[in-house]
Amino acid sequence: MRLLKENTVKYQSFTNSLQYFTKSPGTSGDLKLISFETHTNRIDQFEKYNYFVQNLMGFNKIVGELQNIPDLHVQLSNFVKKVIVAKEVDLFLYDETQTNLFAINPDVSVAQYNLVNKAQKDGILDWLFETRKPTLIPELNSYSGNGLKLTQTLFPIYYNNNKVGVLSLLGPANKISEESIENKSVQILIGIVIPKIISIKQKTEINSLLSEVQLYQAKMKNELKLYAVGEYAEGILQSILNSLQMIISSVDFLANEYSNVDSEIIEKIKDQILRIRELSQRLTKFDEVNKPSDSQLSPCDLNKVVTETYEIAKSTLNNLQIECELDLEKELPSIISNQKHLKQVATNLFSLIKRKAQKGSGVFIQSRLTNDVVVLSFFLTDYMEEINSGSDPMINLTIRIIKELMKKNEGVADFESIPMKGTSIHLLFPLKRK
Repeated sequence: MRLLKENTVKYQSFTNSLQYFTKSPGTSGDLKLISFETHTNRIDQFEKYNYFVQNLMGFNKIVGELQNIPDLHVQLSNFVKKVIVAKEVDLFLYDETQTNLFAINPDVSVAQYNLVNKAQKDGILDWLFETRKPTLIPELNSYSGNGLKLTQTLFPIYYNNNKVGVLSLLGPANKISEESIENKSVQILIGIVIPKIISIKQKTEINSLLSEVQLYQAKMKNELKLYAVGEYAEGILQSILNSLQMIISSVDFLANEYSNVDSEIIEKIKDQILRIRELSQRLTKFDEVNKPSDSQLSPCDLNKVVTETYEIAKSTLNNLQIECELDLEKELPSIISNQKHLKQVATNLFSLIKRKAQKGSGVFIQSRLTNDVVVLSFFLTDYMEEINSGSDPMINLTIRIIKELMKKNEGVADFESIPMKGTSIHLLFPLKRK
């Protein structure tokens, strides 16, 4: 009796073992021997790449038509989710300081936002940009619905060899190598979207700058018109001053020639003339600091201007028995202004104090920096009713001149006088001008 052993050797099918010669498309090239199975695999692979390229072309077309950054983010997020399994896909870009990241998606989840900022704070992003490779961060406390722990995958984003942000994915643990098709696909998508986003942002900035230029052009035209009126008004004011001088001389002559004229009437006339002359002189000084030739801006030391003006007015304040105390913040940053404007503001303020402060009263002058605004404050113990009532033309003119000069500095002048509390004057100078 003979025992036949079972043959367990497996042979490849006949059709798969057949081979044939082929070559690459074109007239040139060497013939290669390939199998039918290899041919089939190549067709399947070609179909996959063809499908991906078609989708990529469609994505590129959509991106080219969009002009809204949030819509661009939606398209990027949806396409990345087709390439890599992810629950959330969000794009974060750096601000102008290159230190803070902001989300393009206005509806970004709190978890995503906090994780990206934590990576920034922990120095992970520094390492990410140094390696320029996608990085998996598995240590998360969040879990998906099926109990699987979510992980964060970060992609560094560069533009013109400068870091501009990160793409953050939340989802299952997907370790993506630098040479993988997934990483290359994401890099292609980022390369399409980021230039478009930067282009939209630049267009927005250019339009904003154009609007500012047009606004300044309109302001310049108005200022030139006002300057022309000011030139005409300056001549009128000079004529008024000359006429007033002649009137005073005539009044003095009449008082000497006609002794029976009531001296009280003469004094009242002269007092009114002097008031008009003082108003005209103030307007003339204000016109001088408003000429276009004096409008050059430069960094100015506000404390220095206040101190110099105080030293000039100090003797007058002492004669009036007005006590003045300075509390100026050390190392106060310079403000962008015109030196003549600041001196005119300080001079008018001390003139206001000299005019209305009572003997024995006090003035406290303080400068402080608060929220990118330099605040110069004058605190007076006296209550000035004229500030609220507007009954004194000289006070009104002084306040209007100060407020107008503050407008030229893009600042604000605030006057407040309360009975039993005194008077406070606050001048606000912004460090950043438009």
